[in-house]
Amino acid sequence: MKYLVLPSLALATYVISALLTAAPSLATSVTTDLDTHSSKVDTHTTSILDANNLAKNNLDTHTKCELEAGNLKADYTVTTRRGFTPGNSTEISLLRYNNTVAHQYPQVGITETWTMVRNKLIKPVRYFDKHERAIEYQPGESIHGRVEKDFSFRYQLISNTLLNKMTLERSEGKGCMKIEYLTYQNSKVDMTLAWLPELKLIQHFRVIEKNTTREWSLVSVDDNVNLEAFFESRDKYKATDYADIGDDHTDPFLTNMVNQGFIEAGASGFYDQNGNAIGEGHRH
Repeated sequence: MKYLVLPSLALATYVISALLTAAPSLATSVTTDLDTHSSKVDTHTTSILDANNLAKNNLDTHTKCELEAGNLKADYTVTTRRGFTPGNSTEISLLRYNNTVAHQYPQVGITETWTMVRNKLIKPVRYFDKHERAIEYQPGESIHGRVEKDFSFRYQLISNTLLNKMTLERSEGKGCMKIEYLTYQNSKVDMTLAWLPELKLIQHFRVIEKNTTREWSLVSVDDNVNLEAFFESRDKYKATDYADIGDDHTDPFLTNMVNQGFIEAGASGFYDQNGNAIGEGHRH
């Protein structure tokens, strides 16, 4: 079932017959106090995850979360603003399937996956969906001096290291509806986070650094997507080992991708609508 996140900034209370108590309101910003109003939904209406509420029509708010955090798809909009100029937005889908996580960038046709191998090594693969090609990196391989070590960052879009540094301001709700409001500041950056701990998902994340503001906003969560088909289709792509790229000067695809910087090690993993890396300002 897919749960939509509506772009409402007002707090709302959804009352679902017998199965839901009043849903705790989820503020879209940890720095803003918003007025409250209530709205009722029919018991037969598809349950909704909106910017202020996370509800499921067969979930009692006093029980544990029934959604499986390890197998789902979450869609995000990432907006970057510099100064007072209008922001540029891009889309990213986070997909989790067993011990593999994927970041899909539909606007540029790139999907990156990371698989946990033997609970200690991470195997990255970069897929070029428009070309049905893939670049494979060996588990634990040092690429330009960097080894992929932090699976939590790929799994959640924010690392456990950073989460542990943040200050919990308040929390509310229970089960899937539980949300934590956290902040982090230093001399260079100001961060505010609305976090869904049961699902290990960002609900809303704002990072202000110098004159740049970047925001991650959860749009929808789908726990019924065919994840097996998603990953199996990419396993069929023609794959090249990263270590062999320099030996092949006859493949125009590889030459083009190298020239564009898509195969260089240490790429951010975050791309804008034009295919440009937008950095990992929240990876700490």
